[in-house]
Parts: sequence; structure tokens; C-alpha cells
Amino acid sequence: MRPLTMVRVITVVCTGLLAGIFLGYLVSAPARGALSTSSFVQHQQVVHVYYASIAPALILAALIAGLTWLFMVRSNWRSAEFWLTAGATGGIVFITVLTRAVNVPLNEQLMTWSIAAPPANVRELWATWEFSHMIRTIVAVVAFLLAVGGMATGNSDKPATSDRKGA
Repeated sequence: MRPLTMVRVITVVCTGLLAGIFLGYLVSAPARGALSTSSFVQHQQVVHVYYASIAPALILAALIAGLTWLFMVRSNWRSAEFWLTAGATGGIVFITVLTRAVNVPLNEQLMTWSIAAPPANVRELWATWEFSHMIRTIVAVVAFLLAVGGMATGNSDKPATSDRKGA
């Protein structure tokens, strides 16, 4: 597999996995809403431990691969592939910033809560996290679709450098 193809695949796979994880968690929101406050906190703490081990790696891999892809096709900056990839990579940058600014601090706060005696306003405290997660999910799905589009519109396995006659 050629380097550009590998970078495209890594970007699409990591962005797609991230979108899938985010979407799966988002659609389970009604079930979380039915939990008692103590069960909700326990559930969130357990989920956080597992998500914290995989989400950063996926975000970082998608970001590095997306930036590499952009670098590799930079000479075709007028192409659909370049702009779709730029949109997908911009989405991953947005997700990274939003996650660090909103979700990570709230997750750190969550891990200090007692399951036996959670804060009385736990749902209100967590509402910001849920809203941020909904935004992350929408952006991740759009970024995935843009990356797929970029991959589909890529016209070769090599970054454009010059036209070769007779090739």
C-alpha cells in the first residue's frame, strides 16, 4: 500500500471509529436518564475509564493522519480531495479543542464524585457535558463523511507533482 493510500485509510478509519463511538454513546442518553443519581455517577465513572483509554488515541491518530494527508496533497489545493480533507481535519481539530475545554474538565470533576453521595444537582452539572458531546458527535459524523468524500475523490495514490507525458 502506498503512503498516501495508507494515510487516507488511517484518517477515514480513525475518524469513523470516533464518530461511531460518539454516536453510540449519544443514542444511549435516554437510558442514562433513567438511572438513579448514584447509578448514573457509577456508570459515568466506569465508562470514563474505558473511553479515556481509547478516545485520545483515536483523536490523535485522526488528527495526525489528516494533517499528513493535507500535506501530501497540498499541491492540489484546488481539488475536492484537498478541501474535503481540510474540512474533515478541521472537524477533528474542533473536536480536540471542545473536548479539552469542556469534556475533560467535567470528566475530571466526575471522577471526584462519590457514588454513595453524589452532588444533588448532578444532572444539571452534567448537562454541559451532554450538550458538548452532542456537538462533538455531529462534528465527528460530518468529519467522517468529509474524509470518505476526500478519499473517494482522490485521483491517484501519488500526490500530484507534475504531468508525465507518455506514462
